[in-house]
Amino acid sequence: MLFVAYGLYQGIFRTVGKALAADLVPNTVRASGIGWYSATVGLLQLLASVVAGQLWDRIGHESVFFYGAAFGALGCLGLLTLLPSDREAAAKTG
Repeated sequence: MLFVAYGLYQGIFRTVGKALAADLVPNTVRASGIGWYSATVGLLQLLASVVAGQLWDRIGHESVFFYGAAFGALGCLGLLTLLPSDREAAAKTG
């Protein structure tokens, strides 16, 4: 059951991230933009796992959850800065 839930998570959230990456780059470099997005996500997941492991070993398991929550909040704020405003979206669609 957990594998099914994880598969649904990967299918939904990875797809949304790639779609956002495709929307934020010019059409001429769309494939490269998706590639750079995927490479960046993969490398940062590796880094996050190493940091989380070190936090768990050196400080304790609670620190990993605070670390995840803090960077989750920063990610939400970062996403809000990347999303175009209503005026910018209307100008692009004409």
